[in-house]
Amino acid sequence: MPFFGAWHLRDLILSGPDPFGSTGVANVDAVGASTFTLLPEARPYRVDLPRVDPSDGDALSKEADGRRGPATAKAFIGDACDPGAAGDVEIAFSYVIRPLGSADPADNVTLHALEAEGAVQGIASAGRLIAGQSYLIVAIETSDPAVPSNEMAVCFAAGTLIATRRGPKPVETLGPGDRIQTSDNGFAAVDWVGRWRVNGMGASAPVRISAGVLGNDRPLFLSGQHRVLLRPTAGPLAGEEVLVAAKTLVGLPGVARMPCPRIEWVHVLLPAHEVIFAENARAESLLLGQQAFRIMEPVQARGLRDALSDAPLLRLPARPIVPPVKVGRLILQHRAGLGPAQVAGLQRV
Repeated sequence: MPFFGAWHLRDLILSGPDPFGSTGVANVDAVGASTFTLLPEARPYRVDLPRVDPSDGDALSKEADGRRGPATAKAFIGDACDPGAAGDVEIAFSYVIRPLGSADPADNVTLHALEAEGAVQGIASAGRLIAGQSYLIVAIETSDPAVPSNEMAVCFAAGTLIATRRGPKPVETLGPGDRIQTSDNGFAAVDWVGRWRVNGMGASAPVRISAGVLGNDRPLFLSGQHRVLLRPTAGPLAGEEVLVAAKTLVGLPGVARMPCPRIEWVHVLLPAHEVIFAENARAESLLLGQQAFRIMEPVQARGLRDALSDAPLLRLPARPIVPPVKVGRLILQHRAGLGPAQVAGLQRV
C-alpha cells in the first residue's frame, strides 16, 4: 500500500498567528505573518493511502464527501489516535510556504495541514523541508486539495534495464552488492533497493520517454519526480550537464504520461548520488534528501539515517538540479532554427 510521511505539530516551532488552530479552515492572518521551523530531531510518521478506483487517481485525500476515502493512519501523528490503530486522515487545507528571507517564487513549496479526530494534527509537504530552516507562510493555496501520492517518489518502473558489470539487468532484480555502471565513478555497489506498487492513472501516471529521446534503446518509464540528465545547448546553462525531473519534460516530442492501472516502482541507493544508465539513458540514482526519506517506512528511514550519518556525499547531487518551475524557461531559451527539445539536449523523434 502506498504511504507518505508526515510530521506532528509538536515537531514544529511556530511564530506569529497560529496557522493550524482553526479546524478545517486556513488562517488568513497567518499569511505573511507566521513562520514555522521543523525541529532537527523530527522524524516522519507513516500514513497509509487507501486503495481507490483507478479512474480517480491515487491521492492523499480529498474532503470527505463520498467521492474518495481519506487516508488511513496505522501509526498516526495525532495523540487522538492510538498507536497502531486505524484512523481517518484528511487534508484540511493547504498553504504556500517559502524559506524565510527568500523572495524567489521558485522556492515556493505547498504545505498540507492534516486533520484527524476533528483537529489539525500535523503537516505534509509537496516538496523538501529542511530541518532547522524557518519557513514563511506566503499564501493560502486551497481548501480542497488532491495530491498524487507518487509525486513524492523518485524511482524506476519495474522492467527498466539498468547497466551493471554483468550487463543490463531489470531494476527489480537488483540487490545489495550488485555493481551498477555509473557515468563518473566506474561500477558502484548497490546499498539498498526499495519497491512499491501504486495506481498508475491520472497525475500518478508514469512518464514515458520514447526510444531515442535521451539516447535510450527502448522506451523509458519513470516516476514524475525522477531526474534525468540534460545538456542544454542555449541559455545560461549551455554546455552544462544538469538534472531535471521527468515530469517537466512532458509535452516535448516523445515525452508523455502513460496511464496504466498499476505500476511498480523501484528505488536504487548507491554509496553516493550517481548518474547511471537506464535503458542506456542517463538518469539519477536515489538522492537521500528529506523527500526520499519521506517515501520510506519510518523505521527503515531511521535505520538508513543512522547507518549513513557519516556519509555526507549521499546528500550531494551528482549534477546541478534545475527546479521544476525553472525548467520551462530553460528549454524555451532556444536559438533560431532550434526547437525546445533540441535546446534541452533532446533529439527529435
